[in-house]
Amino acid sequence: MLKKYAPWCLLALGLLVMLGAFLYGAGNALPYQDPTAELLVYQAAKAAKINAVFMLGFLVVVASGVWLWTRVRSKKRSDKSQS
Repeated sequence: MLKKYAPWCLLALGLLVMLGAFLYGAGNALPYQDPTAELLVYQAAKAAKINAVFMLGFLVVVASGVWLWTRVRSKKRSDKSQS
């Protein structure tokens, strides 16, 4: 039963991570009125971390999508071989 829902749960988790990182990154991207050099460096470092989390979510989505695709493809092949 876990094998049936695991790729769907991973897909949902990856999409939630991507959405959270996107929204957090959008808040970080708001410009400051008179930023100092240190503040700009901090904002750039934070943006790099947010991009890494977004890419992690994207990789989880891709992995679960491949898992679902191979599972559906193997079912189609086994159905064709039985008939």
